[in-house]
Amino acid sequence: MKREPFVMLPRKLFAYRLPPIPFAVYCYLLCCYNQINGCYPSRQTIAKACGISDSSVGRAVKQLEKLGLIKVNYNFGDGRQRNNSYELLPLNTPEVHGGPAPPVIQR
Repeated sequence: MKREPFVMLPRKLFAYRLPPIPFAVYCYLLCCYNQINGCYPSRQTIAKACGISDSSVGRAVKQLEKLGLIKVNYNFGDGRQRNNSYELLPLNTPEVHGGPAPPVIQR
């Protein structure tokens, strides 16, 4: 039996109580990320992989960025925008930093 690739989720992620769409987008970015090349899927690629619309990806990325879970680097070349690259930031949770709990996103 062939072993399929997998990704491990940090437990601290659940402290953020993300709604399903931002959670799926974060998980997909985590699947794409590697320390050498980074992470740069297009919004369309993320949307297709997560089974959501392109505009839902945009909203989810903004939520994840606002919560400090990711940093978006906007890439331009040849006078037009290229795929963004995404940095996964360290999770800032009470168990690690002793601060207040992460904000809960209202649905």
